[in-house]
Amino acid sequence: MNTNAVRQGIASLTIIVLIVTFCLSTFDITEHDYWWHLSTGKYILAQRTVPHMDVFSYTATRPWIAHYWLADVIGYALYSVVGTPGMIVLNALAITFSFWVVLRIARAVSAPPLIAESITLLAVYASRSRFYVRPETFSFLLMALYLAIYYRWKRSGERWLLLVFPFLQVLWINLYGGGSVIGLLLLACFSAGEIMNLLLPLGREMRKKKGEVFGLLLSALAAFGLSFINPNTYRTVFYFLMSRDPIFRHIVEWRHMELKELLGIHGLLLGLGGILLVRFAGSTDFVELALFAVFAALSVDAPRSLPFFAIVSVPIVASRARRLLELWRERGRDAGRVLCQRWLQCIFVLVVVVFSFWYIVKDIGKFQSDYIFGFGVNMKLVPVEAVDFIEENGVQGPIFNSYGIGGYLIWRLYPRMKVFVDGRVEMYGTDFLKTYMLYWQPDVWEGYVKKYGINAAIIDREPNYTTQYLDEGGQWTLVFFDDRAMVYLRNAPQNAALIKKYGYRYIRPAAGRFDYLDRYLSDPASSLAVLGELKRSLHDEIYNLNVHLMLGYCYVKMGAPYFPLALHEYEAAARIMPEGKDIQKKIEWVEQQMGRRS
Repeated sequence: MNTNAVRQGIASLTIIVLIVTFCLSTFDITEHDYWWHLSTGKYILAQRTVPHMDVFSYTATRPWIAHYWLADVIGYALYSVVGTPGMIVLNALAITFSFWVVLRIARAVSAPPLIAESITLLAVYASRSRFYVRPETFSFLLMALYLAIYYRWKRSGERWLLLVFPFLQVLWINLYGGGSVIGLLLLACFSAGEIMNLLLPLGREMRKKKGEVFGLLLSALAAFGLSFINPNTYRTVFYFLMSRDPIFRHIVEWRHMELKELLGIHGLLLGLGGILLVRFAGSTDFVELALFAVFAALSVDAPRSLPFFAIVSVPIVASRARRLLELWRERGRDAGRVLCQRWLQCIFVLVVVVFSFWYIVKDIGKFQSDYIFGFGVNMKLVPVEAVDFIEENGVQGPIFNSYGIGGYLIWRLYPRMKVFVDGRVEMYGTDFLKTYMLYWQPDVWEGYVKKYGINAAIIDREPNYTTQYLDEGGQWTLVFFDDRAMVYLRNAPQNAALIKKYGYRYIRPAAGRFDYLDRYLSDPASSLAVLGELKRSLHDEIYNLNVHLMLGYCYVKMGAPYFPLALHEYEAAARIMPEGKDIQKKIEWVEQQMGRRS
């Protein structure tokens, strides 16, 4: 195969990898942290100061270590120009560039094109669950740059490259201080590994001179020292220690990996890297051994660290895959030449395109899907309509809210209202959050009402038992609900007009079963009242899946004359949630009762 054909093949593979990475990074906003990060940037730009105490919540009492302040300022400034669609595109471009840098590193260790592209794509697939539009993206980019600088210094010995690390670390500590410990870990692995390479007989061919290693060590120490140049000094440098608090383990991204979660692409990278490191243990580079061990442990400890392991593993696995191919060639099997064949590259491209298309679109249509390809906001996961109701009707605070939606409420309601709790866990403290997780218990709820004077509540639809006391206690009235959230008002004089206009008497949207409606459906007058409330809610939010299901249930209970109406509601529910097997069973049952099915 001539040189031009090889170059064209490599370019085609690279383009495919970049396009796939960009598409996998492009999905509707679901993260509520996105909103409070925007609010933080807006606040800093307006006040010209980095806050040290909270301004968004009326319950947070601990100091606010805004370790992401610079990323938030940049983020809000960009948002003001390009909006949410532009933020999604810019985030996807930054992630794509990060993995392009990683791919270039894999190429630099002489890995064959198909090997480099394949391992990079595995890293992309493994990391996708962390491709949110948030300051964490800066950590992906900076980590890739750290690796690129180190591997170039490793090959060329250009000492000026070591001067870049301290300045990048200052940037990292201000962009995303909580993640900047990754930079210090990288430098620690570089330095410790190179020292081990000097002291032990393994890996002679990759040894650096003592002076060069000493320069790397000085660079790492300088980076650590300069990390204290940030608005919160040492608090930002050691911010990562807060994540060791047990309360963080209640957050999905901080929970320990379970064994079944290691059976996917993450586990494949772990296994592949581990096997290749053991296979070539005789020529071990202690830097790569340290990098792999440290970041593999972090990825198993908490899912949010998985992309960092994936990024680190690419050049490590690629370099050892190259050695494996060289070993095979020595034995008369030139697999490297085979991998350069155009037909194999074409098969690779086809497989990647098909798999990526399936991977991207397989969730489309799912109710509450997390990664719907798009450039907007996932309206099924963000309580837009509920907050619209609060704003349009002038609902007064203090307002209670569930943890998950606090970030969006900050964006929509501040400064008119402050939130009860949000995703900035460290500001509330362990004791507060432990009590909060029991807010659905009557004594805890009444304690909050008495202490904070809570007048309204906006609560997630999950889990379904959390509003039982509000529904049955007689002191609160449901005034709005949809598939995302429920709004309750306290039965007080200031809320009387809104409760009279919007209050629900019969509906309990968070109830796990609908049979509580049976007692009303047996009476014609109350059954019409129930239907009226449900239709009113459907008018407020036409995509309310739960209402369609409740209407279908009511019509079935009201008897055969209402079966066509029940079928209509179940079919509407199926259009919202086409993968819902229970809904399809309901449709089939109604059709059988109507004689449409044999």
